[in-house]
Amino acid sequence: MAVDPDRPPNLSWKDKLLGGVAVVCDLNRFGPSTGIENKFELLEGDVNTPMIDGIHAIALLDRIKEILFKEMELTVVLKLLTRNIGYNAINNRILNFWKPAKSIHLMDIANGYFLVKFQAFEDYNKALTQGPWIVYGQYLTIQPWTKDFSPSQPYPNVVLAWIRLLSLPGHLYKRKIIEAIG
Repeated sequence: MAVDPDRPPNLSWKDKLLGGVAVVCDLNRFGPSTGIENKFELLEGDVNTPMIDGIHAIALLDRIKEILFKEMELTVVLKLLTRNIGYNAINNRILNFWKPAKSIHLMDIANGYFLVKFQAFEDYNKALTQGPWIVYGQYLTIQPWTKDFSPSQPYPNVVLAWIRLLSLPGHLYKRKIIEAIG
């Protein structure tokens, strides 16, 4: 059987869906931005994989959990309410909205949720506070990542809401007053 070296290889279904380009997943892209990874060492017993009811589980020591949580400090959770959106579409929209000064890393996770990890606090703060963000006529929910976040929930359990208070005198812009009004 003769093989033509100039003939492009057959594309898999995945490659066709992705536009015929090979996609390389760089797990470090979503990793730490603070350099903690270079100092991070796993010690004997930090990670255990016990069997519970015949299923492997992962048990991490609190020290490891705290390191991992610290790495998520500048991460937000996104979800477009009432519809799902593709990775490229949401990536283009948020880059256009936020125009971050430093790079951001977007990760598509389960149930229509996305994680966005920022390299700069200013970009993180802008994304959280400069909204609301509307994509395809739908409200884009954005919330800080917490260790209690679960992508298995179909909708966020907490939503930041933007309320416009027209003609509110400046002296009333105090946190306690706004909370009492809201």
